[in-house]
Amino acid sequence: MNILTLMETFSAVVETGSFTAAAEKLGLSKSFVSKQVSILELDLGTRLLYRTTRTLSLSDEGGQFYNHCKIIMAEAENARAEVMDSQGAPRGKIRITIPQSLIISGFGQLLIKFQLKYPDIELEVIASGRIENLVEEGIDIALRVGQLEDSSLISCRLADCTFQVVASPQYIKKWGTPNQPADLMQHNCLIYGDSKINRGWPFRSPSGESITVKAKGSLTCNDGGLIVEAILSGLGIGFGPSFLYRKHIEEGRLQLLLSDYYQPPTTISALYPLNRNLSRRIRMLIDYLSEQLFE
Repeated sequence: MNILTLMETFSAVVETGSFTAAAEKLGLSKSFVSKQVSILELDLGTRLLYRTTRTLSLSDEGGQFYNHCKIIMAEAENARAEVMDSQGAPRGKIRITIPQSLIISGFGQLLIKFQLKYPDIELEVIASGRIENLVEEGIDIALRVGQLEDSSLISCRLADCTFQVVASPQYIKKWGTPNQPADLMQHNCLIYGDSKINRGWPFRSPSGESITVKAKGSLTCNDGGLIVEAILSGLGIGFGPSFLYRKHIEEGRLQLLLSDYYQPPTTISALYPLNRNLSRRIRMLIDYLSEQLFE
């Protein structure tokens, strides 16, 4: 039997969690699905799944093989969608990971507008700031803030941003304004827990000296939305990328602090694997975002 068919069946069993659900998804009988997995295990000479009457679990070899299956299935879908793209309106699926901070800053609205413009393109958006193995995870592109050192990824610059210190007018009225980075040690600093800079807020003095402040305060959270709401409510001082605060600064709800000490701008980039040929729909998404994003 075709190895790709066996891999598709095995992947369906893993992803649905049962032979019954996999059979329904594939439009096959449960016994046929079970037989296909057994044939695959016999061909590979190893057990891929541990079966009980109630549960299924992957063996170590099964987990490794499933990772390969995801990559191959994704590439097959990409090949199919790329040919379909060339025949008319762009269609197919794009798996994209985005830091939550980009989503809550209004970036998610750009993705919605993109889908309204290209309704035949399916987006699977994963809110994550961690650096995934894009190939193993079957991810087409990842949007990230800052420079990355992974040479296996190609980086396409979309826009620039600056990391800023902000506080609400009511906080400043009550607690005063820090005049230099060291003054932050006397303030309640709100920590965005997913940020690489986390408790070490980096600055550069007007003379070019690098300064790191070990910020501390009453709230640490990996939900950027909660941090922004806390800053707006006057709870403390925040530090983060400019796109997170732009709207609130324009509305007068937040004020910039320590602007003479900001680091040089960093980039918002779209990343994709070095060995992956971009399909038309992915190139269109990257071009669209590059046109829409600005600093």
